[in-house]
Amino acid sequence: MFKDLFNEKGTTLIEIVAVISIITLFSMILIADFPQIIRQFAVSRSAYKLSQDIRKVADLGLSGVQIDGNSPKGGYGLYIDLSDNEQYIIYADNCSDTPNFEYNDGCDFVVETIKISEQQAGIYIKRINEDSSSASINFTPPSPKITITIPGITDPPNIYIVIGSSFDDGLERTVFVNTSGLIEVE
Repeated sequence: MFKDLFNEKGTTLIEIVAVISIITLFSMILIADFPQIIRQFAVSRSAYKLSQDIRKVADLGLSGVQIDGNSPKGGYGLYIDLSDNEQYIIYADNCSDTPNFEYNDGCDFVVETIKISEQQAGIYIKRINEDSSSASINFTPPSPKITITIPGITDPPNIYIVIGSSFDDGLERTVFVNTSGLIEVE
């Protein structure tokens, strides 16, 4: 048994060269594809950030957080307008005594404006459903009641928001929200 251990030869130079060649080849493939990996990561990160912000709005709607000592009459929402497809707005629906459960510029209270392009250059909101130019997702306490407003569509049961990259048109992630409260990234 010990005799066999002492009779074995060491690693040959050809074996060492083969291993180094394989490691070099894999490293070159990884380095060559690195920019694409970074872009994929940026699109995924932005899609997950959007889904987290939608969950944040849902939490605000569930809790009924007050603004200036008053609860928003129509809850809280998230508004997207593709005329500025590098940002979205978290708002409090507090425009009038009769809430409309959608964002009204200059009337509703803007809680926060999130600029996607500040997080990663070249990332933007590519589309909402098939061809919508804007949309509101509103969460009204106490349940919360979820209202999706898309111009031209009466009582849509769901919405999907596509995040894309200006560097690669085929690179995209979709955030799906329905009126039952499901928020999913695909």
